[in-house]
Amino acid sequence: MYKTSGLAFISRHVPIVVMAIIMVVCLAPVTPARAAARDVTITLSASDLGVNPAVLRDIVPEMQAEITEHGGLGDTLKQAIADSQSPVSITVDTSVWPNFSGTVNVTPDGAGLVLTIPAAEITTSGFWQQVAATAIAWIVGYGLRMLCIGSLTASGVLAATIPLVCTPLQTTVTGIMAALVTHAFAGDLGTPEATRDIIIAGILGLAGGFLWEKYLAPWAKANLADAIKRAGIWIRSQVPWLDSWFGGVVAGRVEQLGWRFQELENLIAEETAAWAGVTSNLQRNVRIMALGDSITYGAGSSNGGGYRSTLGDMLREDGATATFVGSQHSGPAPDAHEGHSGWTISQIAGITDAAMATYAPNVVLLHIGTNDLNNNDDPDGAPARLGSLIDQIFRADPNVTLLVSTIVPSNWGATQARILRFNEAIRSETGSRWAAGKHVYMVNMSPVTLTDLADLLHPNDSGYLKMAALFYRGLVDVGRAGWIAGSGGGTSAAGPVKGWFPQGTIASGTFAEFNGRVVYADINGDRKADYLEINDDSSVRAWLNGGAKPGGGDWYWWPQGTIAGGVGAIGIHVHFTDINADGRADYLVVGYDGSVQAWLNGGPKPGGGDWYWWPQGTIAGGVGASASHVQFADLDGDGRADYLKVNDDSSVQAWLNGGPKPSGGDWYWWPQGTVAGGVGAPGSRIRFAPLYGTRSADYVRMGGLSDPGAAGYDSSVQVWQNGGPKPSGGDWYWIPGGQVAGGVGVDGRQIQFADLDGDGRADYLDVDPRTGATRAWTNFG
Repeated sequence: MYKTSGLAFISRHVPIVVMAIIMVVCLAPVTPARAAARDVTITLSASDLGVNPAVLRDIVPEMQAEITEHGGLGDTLKQAIADSQSPVSITVDTSVWPNFSGTVNVTPDGAGLVLTIPAAEITTSGFWQQVAATAIAWIVGYGLRMLCIGSLTASGVLAATIPLVCTPLQTTVTGIMAALVTHAFAGDLGTPEATRDIIIAGILGLAGGFLWEKYLAPWAKANLADAIKRAGIWIRSQVPWLDSWFGGVVAGRVEQLGWRFQELENLIAEETAAWAGVTSNLQRNVRIMALGDSITYGAGSSNGGGYRSTLGDMLREDGATATFVGSQHSGPAPDAHEGHSGWTISQIAGITDAAMATYAPNVVLLHIGTNDLNNNDDPDGAPARLGSLIDQIFRADPNVTLLVSTIVPSNWGATQARILRFNEAIRSETGSRWAAGKHVYMVNMSPVTLTDLADLLHPNDSGYLKMAALFYRGLVDVGRAGWIAGSGGGTSAAGPVKGWFPQGTIASGTFAEFNGRVVYADINGDRKADYLEINDDSSVRAWLNGGAKPGGGDWYWWPQGTIAGGVGAIGIHVHFTDINADGRADYLVVGYDGSVQAWLNGGPKPGGGDWYWWPQGTIAGGVGASASHVQFADLDGDGRADYLKVNDDSSVQAWLNGGPKPSGGDWYWWPQGTVAGGVGAPGSRIRFAPLYGTRSADYVRMGGLSDPGAAGYDSSVQVWQNGGPKPSGGDWYWIPGGQVAGGVGVDGRQIQFADLDGDGRADYLDVDPRTGATRAWTNFG
C-alpha cells in the first residue's frame, strides 16, 4: 500500500504520489515499429522552455556524466525510471532493454542540447516505444529542473539549497511524463482533468517540509502552468521523428498529448492558485549550541564547517537571527560550537553542565555516540548514556529545546551494525522524555548514506549538506510549535492543546483506484486509529495501524484488503464510530433525512476478505436533519457514540446513545436538547473530538475568526473542553481553551482528529483529499 517516503526534498529516490498513474496498463504494440533509417535525434532549445542557455550548458555535462556512469544511454534511462519511484516502472519493462549507446551534447549554437541514438542501435520494435517515452520524459524532467534552477537563482535563493529543491522536482516530473507519454502511445489519455490530476498529484508528492513550503510550492504556483504548456509545444515538435520511427498513429497520439498540455494551462493555474510558502517562525534570538564529536566539529568537510556553516546560511536566508555558541571554533562563520573530536557520550556529559551555564543556548543540536560505537565501548549501554545526557541537559535548563540526531552511517560493517541498533533506541529515549513534557525532538539522519561519507565515519560536503537540511527542518517544526524560548516562534499546528509533536508524513496514500475519501477510525479495538479508504460505492479498504517506524517516515500499516463490500449507499454517507462500546468502530450509513442504518463490527473473518458486519437495521429514525448536519461523538464518556445535529449557526442538539432496544429496531436515544448554543461560526466548521484525553468529546471550531470561509477555511483550531451537562439541563458546560493550533497552511476541511497512538487524546491529521497522504501531529497535552 505505502511507500516509505523518506525526505522528498533531499533524495533522488523520491516517491511519486500519482494516484492515477497506477492505472497505466501494460503497453501493447500499436503498430510494428520500422527499423530506423537514420539516427534519432531529440533536440531541446533553451528557448523551448524559456530558460537561460547558460543553465542548459551547465546541465549537459551532468547528463553526459550520467551516461558515462551507467555505461550507456539505455541504462541511464532505466535508472531515470527507477529514481522516479513511479508506478510506471511496473509497466515499462526495462529488464528487456539492452544498454544501447547514445549521446547528449550542446548544439553548435550553444543554445540547446541534442540527444542522439545511433540508427545501428535500433534493431527491434518491442521495447522501443517505452525507450522513446522515457527519453522524452528524461529530457522534460531535466528541462523543468533547468527552469527551477533559473528562477530560484534569479530570486536569490542560497546556492546550496537549489539542488535540494530542483533535483527532486526533476525525478518527479520524469516519472509523470513517462506515464503520460505511455498513456498517449496506448491511446488512453482520458479527460483533460484526469491528465491535470496526474500532474498535480505528482507535484504534491513532494509536499512536506520547509523546502516545499518556502520554495517549491511558490515556484509551482508561479511557473508550473506555463512550464507544462511549453512542454506541450516542445512535445509536438517531436512528432516528425516519432512518425518516421513508429508511424502516423503513434505520432498523432503524441501530438494530441502536446495539445493537451497546452490546453491545461488554465486548469493547472486554477489548481495551484492557493499554493504558497509559509514562514518557519524562527524570527529572532535563536542561540544554538551544536554539541557532539568530530562530526559536529566538521571533520571531512572541505571548509571545516561541517553542517553548521550551511545551517547558518539557511537560517539567515529565512530571516532568523541565529547565534552559534560554544568554546570550539572551526570553519567559516558561524564557527562556534561544542564539537570535540574523538569524544564519547560520557566525555560530552563531562562538559555539558559548564557549557550550558556559560553559553545559555535556547537550542541544542546533539549528534553523539559515534565513538562509543566505533570503539565498541559498551555499545549496549550507549542508549542509556544518551538518555542520561538528555536528562542532564534539561536539568541545566528545563526550557531548552533539544534536537537529538540519529547517527550518520559508517563504512565499516561492524560499526554500522551497532549504529543501526543505537539509532533504533534513540526514538524511545527521546520519545519517553517528550511524553514527559520535555521539548526534545528526534532528527532522523537516515537520508545520509554511505555515498555521503568522506571516510569510514565522517560525512563529506554532500553528507553535511543533508545534515544541515535535516536539522533545519527540525528547527522549523519546533519553531512552529513555539518551543524555542525567546525565539518569537509561533503557535501553529505543531502546537495544539499546549503541545503537538510533529510526525511528518505517516501515510503516503493509496494511489490505486482511489475514488473516495480517507478516514481514520479504530476498527480492531487496540485504541489506535486505523487507515480506511471509503470508496464512492460504500465499499471499504483498511490498513491497521502498526505504529511509528523506528527510522521515522511512514508508519507501519498492515493491509486488510476490502473489509466491507458496500451496502448500496454513497460513500460520503458512510461513518465509522463505536456505537456499542466494544472499542471497535462500527459501520453506519446516514440517510438523506438523517436516519441511520448500522452494522456492528464483528472483526475479521478467519479466511480474510470481508470482515463480519452484524446488521442492526435502522437504529435512528432521523430528527429532520440532512445527512451533512449529522455527526457522531461520545459526549458523556461512556464509550458509545452519541447522535449530534450540528446546525448552520454552530448550535448543537444531542441525543445520548442508550443502546439497542430489546425488541430490535430503533435504539434508545435520550434527548438532551440544545447542548451548545454556537460560537458564531458556520456549522460546517464544527467538529467533536477528545482533545484533552477525558474520553468525552470536546467542541472544536476550525478556521480563523477573520476567515469568511466561502471557499474553505484555514486549519487553525479553537477548542471548548467538554464539562458535561449542567444540573438544570439545557446547554452543557463548555470550558474555553482558546486557539490551540495556528494551522499548517492547508484548507481546514482536510483536517481530521483521531487517536493514532492510543493515549486517549485525539491527534491532528492533515489528510490530502486527492491522495489520502497524511501528515500528523500527535497530541501530548
